[in-house]
Amino acid sequence: MTFPRTAQIPVLISTLGKKAFQLAGEIADGALSWVCPVSYLLRTGIPTLRTAAAAVGRSAPPLVAHISVALTEDRRSVLAAGHQMLDFYAKLPFYAKMFSDAGFPLTSDQTVPDALVDNLVISGNEAAVAARFTELLAAGLDELNVALVPITDVGDEQSRLMYLIGQL
Repeated sequence: MTFPRTAQIPVLISTLGKKAFQLAGEIADGALSWVCPVSYLLRTGIPTLRTAAAAVGRSAPPLVAHISVALTEDRRSVLAAGHQMLDFYAKLPFYAKMFSDAGFPLTSDQTVPDALVDNLVISGNEAAVAARFTELLAAGLDELNVALVPITDVGDEQSRLMYLIGQL
């Protein structure tokens, strides 16, 4: 069977460690991070992606950064929800290594430190979250994959977040 044309579907790959960023730079149409501190993406991920792409004579593919958002100014609620979401990753050796490489070593009880929750979960009102999105894109992240961290009313918070994104 012959098809009239070849599908142009971009292939993005998941990136966590340096080798994954290198591979993405060499062969992928994009890199997807998941639960990576922004400082790690800027200091390790993006430079590795760009260096690997340049080494094979191609432009660096975009990095799509996973960003978690809690639409509240209540830090205790953000920490509680953040730990509920993130402590699971502390039990996975490859995430534990990446967190450590990013400057957030885990505690002996295999939970993430509060500072890591603060780093990984953008919180505040809509204006604060929008300002942080702008900062992240200006800092060098190509695209944001935004995920809600629900605090109270999931439906209301999700609607507010989608409205915010639509306004940007």
